[in-house]
Amino acid sequence: YDMLLQFSDADLSPAPGLAERCEPSADHTVWTCTLREGVRWSDGTPLTAEDVAFTYRFVIDNNISAYRSYFPYNPTFETPDERTLIWRSERPTFAPQIPPFVYIAPKHIWERYDGKDRKEIRSAPNTPSVASGPFTLTEWERGQGWTMERNPYFWGPTPVVDRLEFRVFDNQEALVQALKNGEIDYADGLQPSVFRTLEGGEQITTHPIVSDWWLNLAFNFGGQSDDADPHPALADIRVRRAIAMAIDKQEIVDKVYLGYATPGDTIIRPASVYWHLDIPAEEEHPYDPEAARALLDEAGYVDTDGDGVREDPRSGRPLSLLMPASDETTGAVDAGRLIVGYLKEIGIEVRLQPASDAKMNDYWTTGDFDMYIWYWSGDPDPDYQLWVFTSGQCGSWSDGCWSDPTYDRLYEQQRSTFDREERREIVFDMQRYVYEQLPGIVLAYPNSLAAYRNDRFTGWKPVPAGDGYLIPGNAVHRVVALEDSVALDIFAPVREEYTLTPPPWHTGTAGDGQA
Repeated sequence: YDMLLQFSDADLSPAPGLAERCEPSADHTVWTCTLREGVRWSDGTPLTAEDVAFTYRFVIDNNISAYRSYFPYNPTFETPDERTLIWRSERPTFAPQIPPFVYIAPKHIWERYDGKDRKEIRSAPNTPSVASGPFTLTEWERGQGWTMERNPYFWGPTPVVDRLEFRVFDNQEALVQALKNGEIDYADGLQPSVFRTLEGGEQITTHPIVSDWWLNLAFNFGGQSDDADPHPALADIRVRRAIAMAIDKQEIVDKVYLGYATPGDTIIRPASVYWHLDIPAEEEHPYDPEAARALLDEAGYVDTDGDGVREDPRSGRPLSLLMPASDETTGAVDAGRLIVGYLKEIGIEVRLQPASDAKMNDYWTTGDFDMYIWYWSGDPDPDYQLWVFTSGQCGSWSDGCWSDPTYDRLYEQQRSTFDREERREIVFDMQRYVYEQLPGIVLAYPNSLAAYRNDRFTGWKPVPAGDGYLIPGNAVHRVVALEDSVALDIFAPVREEYTLTPPPWHTGTAGDGQA
């Protein structure tokens, strides 16, 4: 499925998608988007501005919460003709140019579900799909894989292949053998230890991908439910700062990810090239357990009974913290084991609790934890990820119900700044502020790890440029097309099938919708 606007190959900045352009009025309350001419759905039906308006209204009217934040200030949508969408907002906005990470659905297929209950919407049949992208879903076997075939009506460059077959591998060794034997052409979601065995192999090229997610240690401040009772000491920034200084992020990178990661700092992922801020070394929380112990001593957190665990001077509670960790997030449990040892050295007891993502959701919604290790991803544009940390997200997307009026004001400021470079400076300020205030700790930016056979397909084009994704990614049309100069070499009268393994699923961006 296409979006109204998509993301550029170079740095994931806004780029033409179904729309050739979206232009604002002088006060940014009205945007006029002009669609490409002659676009059709895969069943041959014309794709018009009314499909776009229908999709956006469907999200708003049916309160599809994972996507609702893309439509601030009660927008309305008009379609004076088939190629024109007019987006009106009650307040100035740059929302159309974020761009909204909402895939445009065919009105003639989906209008029958408008206004239905959520269960009926979710269970709508979608195989084969009617879509607008370069490929459409034709087969799907739950737990096994799915098949996509070239869309004959696709508006963009003709894909190099006619058929994509995705296979699910539950076993990494089986995945590697399939790649080595030529049963598959591309493997994604490799574990670091397995990836290392493929480096330097004949006919196989390994590709570490710039991180589009981060391993997150979130603190709980309470407020999710009546039963939420996080440790009160976590409200003291001196305790959070001591924890930050006690954690050796480089060791997590080296031991947990075998070097296929970088130490984390800010809440915007490195893949968002234009928006990511790398905190200068001199401004980082240093790894310094001795200074962390001194800070806790000075703040009055001392071990009065000699059991090795400090007590909170106000509540008297031992600094014993429950820390769930997702066993479905690469490296989370192993990083948790290291953190147990780091914090023991400064007199804080940590009870590590590995948990499935379903159980992590329970911890998240009830607030029955002190801190947890999970992950975040985000969109190419930072607005979504910044929004997650606002005060109003307690009980929704917020990890631990952190609330800070200064941060909230910065968020509204960046949301109403229309000069891109000025907005980036505010986004940088927000990243610095979160880093200093420590509602959580960005532990690491792990690389996604992929490998492919180089004897059948060449000329891969990373998106974003440099070390980006080769197959799954944000600028899917250009990735599938490869580079024009190379694609000409692999056209043939009988096109080859192309077998892949699915990428890791990232639900931090759009709930259960975006992969």
